[in-house]
Amino acid sequence: MTLRYDPANGEAFWSAISRIPGCPGIGPDMIIEPMIFESGALYKLPEVLCRAGADPEQHLLVVMDPTSMRRGKESLKPLAIQVLKDAGWKPEKLELKPGPGGQLHTDLDQIGTVKARMNSESAVVSIGSGTVTDITKQACFDFEQKTGSRLTYVACPTANSVGAYTSNVASVFIRGVKRSIPSRLPDALVYDLETLRDAPYAMTVAGAGDMLVGFVTFPDWLIANRLGMDPSYSEFPQTLVGKPDEIFLENAGSIREGSPEGVAVLAKFLAAAVLGISVLHASTPLSGYEHIISHLIDQQAEAQGSPVAMHGTQVILAAMVVGEAYRYFLSDFDPSRVRPDRCYPDENAIKQRIEKTFSHIDPSGGAAAECWSEYRIKLEAWHANRPAFLRFLSGWERVRGEIERFLLPIERIARILTDLGSPLSFDGLEPPVDEARVKFAFMNAPFIRRRVTLGDLLIFLDWDREALWRRVWEGMRAAAGK
Repeated sequence: MTLRYDPANGEAFWSAISRIPGCPGIGPDMIIEPMIFESGALYKLPEVLCRAGADPEQHLLVVMDPTSMRRGKESLKPLAIQVLKDAGWKPEKLELKPGPGGQLHTDLDQIGTVKARMNSESAVVSIGSGTVTDITKQACFDFEQKTGSRLTYVACPTANSVGAYTSNVASVFIRGVKRSIPSRLPDALVYDLETLRDAPYAMTVAGAGDMLVGFVTFPDWLIANRLGMDPSYSEFPQTLVGKPDEIFLENAGSIREGSPEGVAVLAKFLAAAVLGISVLHASTPLSGYEHIISHLIDQQAEAQGSPVAMHGTQVILAAMVVGEAYRYFLSDFDPSRVRPDRCYPDENAIKQRIEKTFSHIDPSGGAAAECWSEYRIKLEAWHANRPAFLRFLSGWERVRGEIERFLLPIERIARILTDLGSPLSFDGLEPPVDEARVKFAFMNAPFIRRRVTLGDLLIFLDWDREALWRRVWEGMRAAAGK
């Protein structure tokens, strides 16, 4: 299948998307050129570096992690280094070290490690998936903020697992809480189809899952807009990528087979979808209640020194949870029964609730303090936008219709995941996640970010979330055939 807007088409792609209604304008800092999606693209890395503005005489920092990766019969990372050397470059390899739990995380220490190896004459290449890319691009961004020197940066994705490669934000652990912070884009991207094909298939499944969440993220974004809490709402990102469910139903077989066509369509979809939110400078089109649920599941694991599941594979399950919550909310919500005066919780009571909730995750209080610093802003905005809430209630029938056009039946998502070979339940993740952790995240995820979602509305309305959870979880079990 050919995407309507193909990021491999260079200037034609950028020109076409700039004419989509709602596109806010594309500045020169947004242009990634070239983006190569080809068989054998790895061997074009030296050429791409030159096209991006680097020179073989420059210091070239190549950032990677210690994970061994294959490309056909060869070891990928030594091959990439040799390709650069053969073209006259003198690469300095920087291999990032995992933390105490054995996993590499995007945190300030790792970013500092990369930044410390940079100088104003450096060019930078990252060879890795989401974490390595986020660490590298954030180090480049921080270096530029500190010194004023913008370094040439080329990213070589090693898996179709995330959209970080075309995102101008980075997901960084700060005081134990994952935050999305401003970052920068690569100057060029080299998607080598053999490398992506030979990545563990679980990573490919995760990438597909991460791109399927729009059926709940757009309703969250719409709700925030109609409540007066987010003026940035736009349907530009959806126009850019079309209907993900149709694309993945059509291409699930080729993606699972690892055919060049399947590998390329997923890589291009990931690139285009995340470029859409980068252009808007907002991750809301692909990150709502489901993402903060997933983040809080991970936070619980991190607190115990346990590994976490693949991001996208877990996120799509969280999206199914949110989709079920939406289904019951739209069925049961009666605005005539709402007493607005009771929908504005006391600030001190919420602060104490957050401190108590997160004390078992971080007894030092650091995580609770970080959560409150974000939630306080949301709570103040909620109080300030009361007139919008009253309009939301009076215009509920219209709002409900707007939400319903985005939602998909849980059975349709389950069919796509089955076709892709992705888990249908949290206990099918690796490592498995039990109901208690998912429920804790469902109940408390709204407290960790300022972004407004259905989860916040349920809290403000004092919804019976315990009863809702039981219905949602039963729906998840049914979708998984349990």
